[in-house]
Amino acid sequence: MKRHIAYRRTQEPSTSGTNGTPRWVLIPVMGLATLLAMVIISGSQSTKVLSTLFNSAWAGVILLPAILLGLAITHRLRELPIMQLSPWPLGFRLVLSAALGMGALSLATLALGSSGLISGPICGAVLILAAAAGYPFARKLKPELAFLLRPIQRRHWLILLGCIPLAVLLIAATFPAGTLWHTEGNGFDVLEYHLQLPRQFLAAHNTFPVHENVYSYMPLNMEMLYLILAAVAKSAVGRGYIYALVFGAQILHAAVTLLAVGGILLAPINLKALGRILAALLVLTTPWTLVVGSLAYNDGSVLLYGVLAISLACVATRWPEWLILGVLLGLAVGTKMTAGVMVALPVAAMLLARRHFRQLAIVALTALLLYSPWMARSMVATHSSHSIGNPIFPIFSGTLGRGHWSKALARRFDRGHVSPPRDAGIFGHLHALADQSILNRQWSPGIAAWADAFCTRPHFPGPKTPWLFRLGPVWLAVLPAIALALFCGFQSWLMTLCLAVQVLAWLTCTQLQARFLLPAVIPAAWILGMAAELLPGFRAAATALIALQAAACGLLLRPEAGLFLGPISARTRPPIGAAISLPYDWLLTTPPPGQFTRHTTYYLEGLSAPLYIQGRVIYATVFDRNKLARAFHHGGARAALQYLQKHHVNYLVVDWPEIIRLRKTYGFDPIITRNNVARLQALGLSLIPEQTTPGIEIYRVP
Repeated sequence: MKRHIAYRRTQEPSTSGTNGTPRWVLIPVMGLATLLAMVIISGSQSTKVLSTLFNSAWAGVILLPAILLGLAITHRLRELPIMQLSPWPLGFRLVLSAALGMGALSLATLALGSSGLISGPICGAVLILAAAAGYPFARKLKPELAFLLRPIQRRHWLILLGCIPLAVLLIAATFPAGTLWHTEGNGFDVLEYHLQLPRQFLAAHNTFPVHENVYSYMPLNMEMLYLILAAVAKSAVGRGYIYALVFGAQILHAAVTLLAVGGILLAPINLKALGRILAALLVLTTPWTLVVGSLAYNDGSVLLYGVLAISLACVATRWPEWLILGVLLGLAVGTKMTAGVMVALPVAAMLLARRHFRQLAIVALTALLLYSPWMARSMVATHSSHSIGNPIFPIFSGTLGRGHWSKALARRFDRGHVSPPRDAGIFGHLHALADQSILNRQWSPGIAAWADAFCTRPHFPGPKTPWLFRLGPVWLAVLPAIALALFCGFQSWLMTLCLAVQVLAWLTCTQLQARFLLPAVIPAAWILGMAAELLPGFRAAATALIALQAAACGLLLRPEAGLFLGPISARTRPPIGAAISLPYDWLLTTPPPGQFTRHTTYYLEGLSAPLYIQGRVIYATVFDRNKLARAFHHGGARAALQYLQKHHVNYLVVDWPEIIRLRKTYGFDPIITRNNVARLQALGLSLIPEQTTPGIEIYRVP
């Protein structure tokens, strides 16, 4: 017996736009309010912030063609029930179009890269064709814009609470990659692979994985968009394209994150306007959303695909809708592997709860088809005489094939990317869940985080801080809302099931880091909106708590960069808009005359973040073969020197603090020691005396 779900119409009654202020007025008002918040937060740095945002228009080079291409893809889908269940069908269609358009551009770039056709002119032609394909359909949207002429209702003004977190998101995106958010290692992953890999792919004119960077084997849908941006920018501005890539990619990812918030607001689920606004505000005011959204990561893209997929899993009834759901899941997993357990698995559970078994098969096959290009690429790259290739390398490298890795490297990766051992027990895992969610200041800043923002020297609340001072106030609304979900109807049950599966997957399939739990904010936000509609008293409390969290967002950049209420100290100068601002930037930007050129070759030891270095770079992540260490193992210091000379290395850069950290966490090769480097000095390496960063040493190779 097939279960039918009763929907209530979520659109508001059509009324004339002449009886009140039209809704489009909210757009300029919110824009001005956001601008004011940016000026207040950034203070004397506001000019740099605004000029950097203006110069980051490269994001539109990708986003606009993607939306236009998506409009062509969704033109025949505009009459589907999922569109009509949205309060503004055109708005939801634009969000869906952006997601599908970006996915199509990503896979097209992968196809070009697999054929060795990555270049500025070709990528530019792809963008022009994408825009041309959708332009005729964009011209037909004018009648659907009449929604913006309807009068504003009082509850709609609540959306202005989002101005403060929106301002923080945009300001943070004007900081150079590698300088902001200490909880994310100052965006180290951006320097190591999110933007470094597009740079390497562009230099090689293909997207084949590179042995020195294991992350190049993973699915990279978002990074393919960064690659298009890099290719077009390099053709337009030449060698300075790296800065257009850095800031353009960050603004692009911020825009994708905002599209996910728009999806929360316009999704085809059973919610009225106030519930939708509260749900969207919860996502936007969550500090983790702002942290990852302002970096050139891929989490915002996972959020976007997750919002669309989870909402469709609640309401899809026709085969085109099941196909769209499968496409969204395939694109999500093709963006980030953890989306398999944090998005695809919960959606499968929701479909099983709806007893849609055949539909689940359609969705799974479609998702597999969309993910298969990444599987094929990984298999080709890891094929050997012992294995046909690992389709999900580096996952299960010990059983499905380890490619260029040794057994020791495979074990090193497994140790660094598995959940804590089972002997931690259920209470240990639950403690980790509490520590990384309700007590984590990037989910909701508690009293300690508020106080810390005004400290002269921020110490950042940690596990030793009493839990009462770490508890985020917004959880006083979210946790009761989850309990109230039992009384909010079948869709709220589905959302609760989704949330439960996500938490279970996070506990068992991840390293228990708070950021990996971010997709759980999607069902939690909608559950909060449904509970707010159920009880007026709870609605008022939830609104007040979200407003408090929105205000707290304004202080996020205070301990990080000294913004808001003046710098922390006289020495603090936020690197807003700076081209490069890294501990070793003197090496890269102001070298001694005649010593460093773009033809110089650097070997990085311990440091695997070569994004900004102008010249040839030899490096490896901690999980890949360390060629200098291998030479030491085989023939000692003389063999190591011969390796450097054979590969025309001019300078050896050694980051000792990073080596010590990696040795404690991932097992960095023990042969790289100060004594062995001293042996290289005895053979002719000379230490450059102009050192500006403690721990980082640079040697000239004879």
